[in-house]
Amino acid sequence: MLANKLHSALPDMIIEEKKSLSPLCTLRVGGEAEIFVAPDSFEDMKNLFAFALEEGCPVYVMGGGSNVIFPDGLVKGIVISTLNLKSFAWRTDITADIDAGVMLPSIMKELREKKLGGMEFAIGIPGTLGGALAGNAGAGGRGVCELADDVICVEDNGEIKTWHNNELNYSYRKSSLTDKKRIILSARMTFRNSNSKDREVLESFLLRRGTQPHAFGNAGCTFKNPGEKSAGKLLDECGCKNLSVGDAIVSEQHANFILNRGKATSSDIMELIKICAHKVYENTGIKLEPEIKIFDPFFNVQ
Repeated sequence: MLANKLHSALPDMIIEEKKSLSPLCTLRVGGEAEIFVAPDSFEDMKNLFAFALEEGCPVYVMGGGSNVIFPDGLVKGIVISTLNLKSFAWRTDITADIDAGVMLPSIMKELREKKLGGMEFAIGIPGTLGGALAGNAGAGGRGVCELADDVICVEDNGEIKTWHNNELNYSYRKSSLTDKKRIILSARMTFRNSNSKDREVLESFLLRRGTQPHAFGNAGCTFKNPGEKSAGKLLDECGCKNLSVGDAIVSEQHANFILNRGKATSSDIMELIKICAHKVYENTGIKLEPEIKIFDPFFNVQ
C-alpha cells in the first residue's frame, strides 16, 4: 500500500489516510484523500515530493481551499497541504520572506500594522500566498506576482530552486509557476510605504467585495472575465442568476458566484458551471473560462 511505503520512507512525517476534504475548502464539497500530508518544513516538502515522483503517484497541492472544487469520492494519491508552511519574517522595513501557507488576510493585517501599501487590491481575497502566486490572484488589473521579488519552489527534479521576478511570466489569473510540476514554498515580497491615495484605493476594493455573497459556501468568482467584459454581467444578462442543480445555486446577488446551500456535491457544481457556460456561449458566442480550479494533480490552489 502507498501509505505503508510512505511510512517506511518518511517515518517521522504525520500521515492521514482517507482524510475528509470537504471541510478543507470554502465550497464544502468533495470526498476523501487517500493520503493527506501537511509538511512543516521545506526539507520535508522536498522529501515528500521526491517520494511521490519516485512512486509515480498523483500529487495534489492545496492551501486554504478557497478557489477549488474537490471531486466526489476517493482522491487517489497524495494531497499535500502547504498550511503548515507559515513563516513570516521581515528582512527590511518593506521586504518580507513569506511562506506559501500564510493566508492573504494575515499579510494584509501585517501591512496595516506597519503602514505599508501596494497590495490594497488583495483586500478580502482569502486563501494562501502560494495559491495566490500560482494563479496571480488580484483585482483591478493588479496581481500578487508583481510584488514577488523571488519565489522558492521544489522542482520536479527534486531540487529547491529560486525564481526571480524577471524569470516569471504572469498575466491575468495566470502564472508560469504552474507550467510544470512544482510546489511553491515561499516568496520574498516587497511592499512600499503607504500614501494618501491608498485609503481611497482600499475603500474602492472594499466596496467591490461588498457586492459579493458571503452567506453560503462558495469559491469566489466562477469564471474569468473575458477580455474587457465582465463575466458576472454576461451571466446575469443570459439569465443565469438563481439557476440551480441540486443544492448548488447561482447567487442572486452576483451571477459569477456559485453557492452551496448545504448539501451540494462536486458533481452538482460542475454541472451548474457547464450550464452557465453554455448559456453564455449560446447567447453571445463567448466561451467563458473557469477561474475556479478543478482539483487536478499539481495544481497549486488557494
